[in-house]
Amino acid sequence: MISNSMTLSLLTFSYLALGCMALAMFSHFRDSFKRSPTPAQSRGLYWIGWGILALCYYLGIRYLGFAYGSILFTGILSFAGLLVILTASYQPKHLPHLMAGSSSLGVALMFMGS
Repeated sequence: MISNSMTLSLLTFSYLALGCMALAMFSHFRDSFKRSPTPAQSRGLYWIGWGILALCYYLGIRYLGFAYGSILFTGILSFAGLLVILTASYQPKHLPHLMAGSSSLGVALMFMGS
């Protein structure tokens, strides 16, 4: 059984991962930081995003099993993607700040749920 705080923690980490993947793109990085990313920054953000997504998927499967964990992961990923799209479209300057806040909140929620 997975708790509500663990589910919210997975949501915040999914937001962080998709935010990293969005910032790996030239236009989103430029909109957020007013400069171009270096190739190393772009690759680093891309692979960090994939790593966090893999960790979120593993945690969902670990707590709920393969079938329900995959369903939960897909739903959380869809909602996190919507939040990143809305943030990157309407308030791109706030995306890095919201990503930092989501990681802090995610760690706190994960420890509360354990």
